[in-house]
Amino acid sequence: MKLNFMQEVLVLPGGVLNHCATADAEQVRVLLWLSSDLSLCDKPKQLSKLADCDQKTVKNAIRYWKSCGVLVEEGEEAAVPAMAEATAPVEQKEAGSKPLLHRADELPQYTTAELSELLEKRAGMRALVDEAQRLLGKMFNTMEINVLVGMVDYLGIGEEGILLLLAHCKKIGKTNLRSIEKYAYGFVDKGITEPGAMEEEFRALELMRSFEGEIRTLFGTGARALTAKESKMLRAWGSYGYGVDVVRRAYEITVNATGKASLAYADAILGRWNAEGLRDLAAIDAAIEQERGEKDGKVTLGSSFDTDDFFEAALQRSFRDPSAK
Repeated sequence: MKLNFMQEVLVLPGGVLNHCATADAEQVRVLLWLSSDLSLCDKPKQLSKLADCDQKTVKNAIRYWKSCGVLVEEGEEAAVPAMAEATAPVEQKEAGSKPLLHRADELPQYTTAELSELLEKRAGMRALVDEAQRLLGKMFNTMEINVLVGMVDYLGIGEEGILLLLAHCKKIGKTNLRSIEKYAYGFVDKGITEPGAMEEEFRALELMRSFEGEIRTLFGTGARALTAKESKMLRAWGSYGYGVDVVRRAYEITVNATGKASLAYADAILGRWNAEGLRDLAAIDAAIEQERGEKDGKVTLGSSFDTDDFFEAALQRSFRDPSAK
């Protein structure tokens, strides 16, 4: 067996082998392309296309290899890795200091030796890794353990919070640790790092996800991404406290009036019911039934959607022109 170099040869420092266990696929691809042409360091857009990742990932990969001492700026000595300072909080945490509540573009990278020593010293972290593996149903590699440790020590999310995060992510179909790490950034940026606040946020997100799924089925939107305007409508309906039963009644009125399943038309109906203080389907149906018996020509909650010319025209304009207010 031999390597078929053909006419091209890539030269890499032997020290790269010491960091292969903690480097992810994108970091390796970036390094391979850089080894073929170092000038790509100054061409992040081109490098991102070659390495099949975004420019932020390229920047983080270059930063990682600099931290390992594999990449060095001209005129600099490859002595103390750039990430050495970033790993200091691990020892500080063991001494009792609080984890950092801010984050860099990417969590720090630990060597295999550092992770082994850390897990040996911290029983809580060992237990977290074991429980996380059980939760996601797989054995973690070094990179995945690195992500878990980083989220605890640098994102300010404790072991309990991490387990809540993993359970939530599993429910919504996220099981890749890198994806979960990026997802966690959103909660950290909003200051949601305590278990109680995280649990409340996850519950609300899961309810909204379930609600959105049922609304999608009802209105036949399929799997396409909702527009910003449509997402805003759904959030508003949820804030009114309306369940799918109430939305279904608005949907029925919408289809009867327009012949189409229009989210915008239904939104006008639901907004009106909310303004009238009608909080559930029983109250809405009772109000419609009561007003149906009132004298002809009076604007009513139930009949107005069919007979009130002014309100009907306004809804029709909104249905035809998305920019109409």
